[in-house]
Parts: sequence; structure tokens; C-alpha cells
Amino acid sequence: MEETKQKKNKIIALILNIILVILGITGLVKTITGMGYPAWEYYTQLSNYFALISAAIYVVFLIRNIKNKSKEIPKWVSILKYSATLSLLVTFLVVVFILTPYYGKDIIIWIFFLGSNLFYHTLCPIITFISFMFFESHNIKGLKDNFRAIYFTIAYAIVFITLNILKVYEGPYPFLMVYKQPIYMSIIWFILIVGGAFGIGKGILWIKNRQEK
Repeated sequence: MEETKQKKNKIIALILNIILVILGITGLVKTITGMGYPAWEYYTQLSNYFALISAAIYVVFLIRNIKNKSKEIPKWVSILKYSATLSLLVTFLVVVFILTPYYGKDIIIWIFFLGSNLFYHTLCPIITFISFMFFESHNIKGLKDNFRAIYFTIAYAIVFITLNILKVYEGPYPFLMVYKQPIYMSIIWFILIVGGAFGIGKGILWIKNRQEK
């Protein structure tokens, strides 16, 4: 019975991740079509490219696992999926609780449902979360893996805060514009985003481990 359930979950996870690859590529095409380039400066785009790559890698190893049960999903692949899930959840929450209130309710339709936003702000984060939490099986636990999951977010924050300090680039998000806000606000935003990502990642693992028992 348990084996049948696991096989069913693997097949659903496989289907969802194939869908994620398709949606991720579609979003990339729409981004390039609309902006003329992949928009590397945005956390939204980068986290979705990261999720696209991790989903594609996971599909390959999951197919191998389904065909040969002795071939387990490597730990590094699990960490990639965990980190990508966390990054997309951070994207979704930032859009909902920071960007939408900042820019006003008039942007709701645009920010969630138009162009690449439909894929990168809505569909991909939701499907990634559902797949990881309810259908994927990963051997992830402890603070060490929790810290690994936020490397992507920390790297993005450090790079773009540095670029803003050096006046090489402005933004792209209001909370990264160090010269348009007091220094203490930049520090607070960094702590909130990185600390929030760590807390969310820990929460994801807690819920996932609880529902798997």
C-alpha cells in the first residue's frame, strides 16, 4: 500500500515538474519578447530560472529513480529543489506583502496575471510549492540544509546591494535603493528578507516533515 502511494506521488511529482519546465521556458520567452532580454537583475526572474533548471535536473533523476528504485535522488538535487521552492515562495510573498501594497492595488491584475508575471509570480511558485510539499520525497533536515537553501537569496541581496552602493545599478526593487532611504532601513530590509527566507525555509521543512510522518 505504502509502495503504491510512493509510486503515485513520484508520477505526480514528475508530471508537475515537467509542467514547471514548460511554464518556466514559456515565462522566459515572454520575458525576452516583452523586455528584449532575460531581465537578469530581477530576483523574480533569477529565482524562476533557478527553479526551471532545478526542475529539469529533478525530472532526469526522478525518471531514473522510477525506472531503477536503487538509484536514489542525490542530496544535492534535493537541496536544489528545496532552495528553488524557497526562492519562489519568497518571490510570491514579496509580491503579495511588499510590492502590491507599495505600488497600490491597481497593479494586481498586471503583477499576477499578465505576461511573464502569470508564470513567474503565480503559476510557478504555487505549483513548485505543491509539488515539493506533497509529492516529492527528499532527505532534507537540520540547520545545515536550511542555511544552504538561502544561499541564492543571500547572494542576490549582497550583489545588488553592492551594485546600488557603488551606483552601478539602481534598484531594481525599492528596498534595495540604498541612497533613497536611511542606512538603518537598508540594514533592516536585508535582515527581514534574508532572515525571513531562513524562517520560511525552516517552516517549509517543519510542515513537510510533519505531514510525511
